[in-house]
Amino acid sequence: MFYRTTRIISESLARNLDRRAFMKRTGETVFLGLAAMASGNVAPAMVSARTRQPPQPTVPSCSPPGPYCNLNGVNEPNGCHGGSCFQHMSGGQVQQCRLWYCCYQAGCWTTAASGGYWTCCDCQCADNSTCGCAQFNGSPQPRPDSPGVGATA
Repeated sequence: MFYRTTRIISESLARNLDRRAFMKRTGETVFLGLAAMASGNVAPAMVSARTRQPPQPTVPSCSPPGPYCNLNGVNEPNGCHGGSCFQHMSGGQVQQCRLWYCCYQAGCWTTAASGGYWTCCDCQCADNSTCGCAQFNGSPQPRPDSPGVGATA
């Protein structure tokens, strides 16, 4: 069954293919590729394809006013929505949090790290406890959790 289908498709392709145009295009492509390699225009692309990007840091480079906003009691920003404040476990209860403008006019700042930037935000929760949120991004502006901006968490 497979052999017959392959044979029918191969015959149809051979009858409908203009061999001269195919060989001409193939020859042009090979010639231009070899000319580009000879002139040195292909080498930078090949070198850049081999270079590795530095790994994304997993520990935020921020100094929040308390622990990172978390939901499990561990000092990690898992209670955040991107770089924005959301919730924080305080006194055994999950509190709603919002951006806190105590130290920075915008409540957030950007810190350079290897291969990108941390967007850090100060947060204040409903019980007046404080925490911080952070998100890593490849560029410093705009905030990585803004709508329409592709960011990594």
